[in-house]
Amino acid sequence: MTNSNELYARDEFVACGWSYDIKAENHYGYSSVMRSLEESAKEKLESGLEEQGKILKLLSRTASMMLSPTSLNEPFKPYFQDFQAGRRSPLPEDFTEDELKFFGEILADVTEPWLKSRLADLLWLCKKPRNPDHAKVAIDSYISHGLDSDTWHRDVNDCWERAARLCMQLREFDRLDIIKNQLFAAFRLEYSNCKFMALWLSELMDKLNIDSDFKEEIASRLFNSGNDLMVLGDFNSARSYYELSAKKYKQSDDENGWLESLVALANCFEREADSRAAGSNMVANSFYENAIQAYRRIPTKHRDSYNVSEKIDGIRKKISVTGRESLGEMGLVKTPGVDLSNTIEASKSHVSGKQSVEEVLMYFAGLSSAPNYNALRSSAQESMQDSLISSLFGSTQMSSDGRVVGRTPPMNLNTGEGDQNNEAVLNRQVQQYFGIETQLVVEGKILPALRQILLEHRVTKELLQALCHHSPIVPDDRAQLLGHALWLGFEHDFGISIHLLCPQVEHIVRMKLKEAGAHTSNIDRNGIEHENGLSTLMELPQASQVFGEDFCFELKSIFTDSLGGNLRNEVAHGLLSDNSSSSISTVYAWWMILRVVVHSLVVIDEANE
Repeated sequence: MTNSNELYARDEFVACGWSYDIKAENHYGYSSVMRSLEESAKEKLESGLEEQGKILKLLSRTASMMLSPTSLNEPFKPYFQDFQAGRRSPLPEDFTEDELKFFGEILADVTEPWLKSRLADLLWLCKKPRNPDHAKVAIDSYISHGLDSDTWHRDVNDCWERAARLCMQLREFDRLDIIKNQLFAAFRLEYSNCKFMALWLSELMDKLNIDSDFKEEIASRLFNSGNDLMVLGDFNSARSYYELSAKKYKQSDDENGWLESLVALANCFEREADSRAAGSNMVANSFYENAIQAYRRIPTKHRDSYNVSEKIDGIRKKISVTGRESLGEMGLVKTPGVDLSNTIEASKSHVSGKQSVEEVLMYFAGLSSAPNYNALRSSAQESMQDSLISSLFGSTQMSSDGRVVGRTPPMNLNTGEGDQNNEAVLNRQVQQYFGIETQLVVEGKILPALRQILLEHRVTKELLQALCHHSPIVPDDRAQLLGHALWLGFEHDFGISIHLLCPQVEHIVRMKLKEAGAHTSNIDRNGIEHENGLSTLMELPQASQVFGEDFCFELKSIFTDSLGGNLRNEVAHGLLSDNSSSSISTVYAWWMILRVVVHSLVVIDEANE
């Protein structure tokens, strides 16, 4: 192997004179560092300074990796990955021993904290035997970045988390105390230009579990901030603060504070519903339902103290009123034409140019509305009347591997619509219409918009898990799983995503039906109780009451109907292959659940679509 000094010389690096000189508003963490190194490398090569250009190009490769601070063993992820072509950007294992040796030689010469921390972290991860001094250099460089709301989500938060986890790994408790105290000192500050900075800081301290000395003060400030935001009418932001204050009060064994936070959270949903009723009863109805779910989080033994039963009864009356009024606000679903070029461009434009990931997710969730079952059924009936011959013969549906997954009998002309056979024929036609609609939505809207989002934003797993944590439809102990499943879609890994989503969707359906008083299990002759599967659950009479006719149809078509996606059963029996697990149905299922989670938090103004 060629000696490293023949490839890269320390003196040549020093001679490069590279500095990271960029305006604060143009700084986006390591991606900006990578671009700066690449541009400098290009200038050196064009000037004939080949060795300096190669050195800067090598350093740009180190800066290209995305920091994933939660993992101790794999803290770096590739910037891009193309599974089909078998290509990806660098990972730590791609750097040679010679290159690592060179990093060690120049480490003391590097003054830019972004690059210094990256090189030191790589040396800590890859050099054998490990040198704790490399990790300490990385820690000190990571926390040299200021705690500022403008740069917090430009990799600074990940740098501080990575530093803290390295301290824990090395048992560097003095350095960890410095990190803890600086984070809490920043938490105490006022951020007039950012309403979320205190929340972000407290979330990081909570994640790292380093806030044991400050839990009571953190909980109190979070609760008071939630109150201030609710007075201003910023209900969604207030709920974020109440959720975390409830968690911190719970950790502090402050039962009164915990209960007050839960009550405030539920009241926040109701007040937002009241404020939105004048503009849209449909939107208000959704928030009233969320309010009831929030009140149900209060333990039964404490409900009398807070008049929870009376409040729920009052909200139910409001739900009845807004539910009736919502019928006049519903519109028909229009399918696009065969030429999808205009639809694709419109979808990309719909999500482009948004200021934050949170905003773009709201627009992404509003790409298309849920299917209108009555409209699909009417269209199917008209089609059957216009072309009666195709309905006079039975049909067999087969899977891609040759299995018969369904049979449809011929239409019985001697009976009416209530006939079982005729209903089966109609359902087949409805499923065909919905299948076409699903394909148009996925290929014309979801996938183009997804590609546009990933060109402009970085969607983190933590964000998706936070959305699930705050969503009232996601059980508290499932936010990590469901958030991870949704994040995988943004990684284009729909196969693994659907295998996580299916059981979690079934669990959510089961819990909602149980809350509505439905019996979701059966007892066999040996007295053993078994939980019913999703197919059986969706046939319960309470299903349409809880989820509504349209969403019931959508769930069945995608997850349980043998003429539709049938994803629940395909996943449960291990029938999805590498290819079929990334089908139109799986992509739609992923987006559908993302839509439901996002809409449970914020309903997009349809007029802006």
